[in-house]
Amino acid sequence: MIESDRLLLHSLSPMLVKLLADGNVDAARATEPPFDIAEDTFSDDEHVLLRRHAQLTNDPSEQPWLLRVAVLKGTRQVVGRAGFHAPPDGDGVVEIGYSVSPRFRQQGFAGEMAAALIGWATGHGCSACLASVRPDNAASLATIARLGFVKIGEQIDEIDGLEWVFERPLAPLGELP
Repeated sequence: MIESDRLLLHSLSPMLVKLLADGNVDAARATEPPFDIAEDTFSDDEHVLLRRHAQLTNDPSEQPWLLRVAVLKGTRQVVGRAGFHAPPDGDGVVEIGYSVSPRFRQQGFAGEMAAALIGWATGHGCSACLASVRPDNAASLATIARLGFVKIGEQIDEIDGLEWVFERPLAPLGELP
């Protein structure tokens, strides 16, 4: 588990990811995770869940790097989801992804989740973090700017279309090279 000031980031087990990817919310709840799974907790995450399920089926050891839920401390409320797209590549680079549930937006949770993951990745020897953001996602662009990411290029994503690609060297927050 990764902890921040207000959040606990719980890694999702391969079994829970499979149940959620299959759309089996009742069975996912029956696993008794340390957070509540509402009908909308993983809405719009079908593609991500299927992708992470495939990764975990191929290599369960990737679990700590992949999908996590951010739970408000002292509650069972999921405020969002975050994780890396995969373990670090051969150069120690990871790509971050995050999503905040609509009712918890504009409260700084995206930045808090991302900062916690960046700190964790730094502690696990990663050298840099990438973030791919649609040009029209003003909230995410502001979040990564506050965290010290710099635009390095563009790409076309099969789901989101045009994305701007940003990079941040991994050093403790506040200590950028």
